[in-house]
Amino acid sequence: MNQLTTQQANFKEAPDQARQMIDRIFANLTASCPILLNVSGKQLEILKQQWILGFAENGIKTFEQVKRGMAAARAKANGYLPSVGEFISWCNSYNNHELGLPTQDELEARLQKYFGYAKEPHNFKFRSRAEYYLLKTIYDGYGKKKWEDCQRAMPKILAEVVEKARTGFEFPQIPELLEQKPKVIPPEVSKNGVAKIKEIMGIA
Repeated sequence: MNQLTTQQANFKEAPDQARQMIDRIFANLTASCPILLNVSGKQLEILKQQWILGFAENGIKTFEQVKRGMAAARAKANGYLPSVGEFISWCNSYNNHELGLPTQDELEARLQKYFGYAKEPHNFKFRSRAEYYLLKTIYDGYGKKKWEDCQRAMPKILAEVVEKARTGFEFPQIPELLEQKPKVIPPEVSKNGVAKIKEIMGIA
């Protein structure tokens, strides 16, 4: 069996959902990549098979991921067909706000504000558990160091937290203010205390 026949067989054996997703993507790509109109049926099958494999190997399986990829494809200035690798990179190009995190430009201001609440984080309005983890991580590591050291560390730590959020990391819960229950003094203790005070004051 030659390579083309093997790829055609693999394409037919691919899960229906994956094939349908790729079919819809290529149908939509035709508008922004008119070069597809000149591709033969056999070449198109080979392309689709490579895209199915690429998506499977890189975890591209949600509508939101494909939506980001298609938005980037429509925004490009030329009509060339992106490689599967390029399209996958577009699918994984997350917006920090989508992940509940500040952008690099916003991080410094958010961190400075958090510094005033570090001892009582339940009073700070976090975007998400991911942002709580981000700000706490920076504060714990650099809160007592020079601000310049903190600034230098911010991009790396932010990138690490973005990656954690992108891959489904389970961030810790944001602390909540524990309800302060009133202290109940047993009647006998209260009675003895009053008696002691009377004794001290010479009251019968």
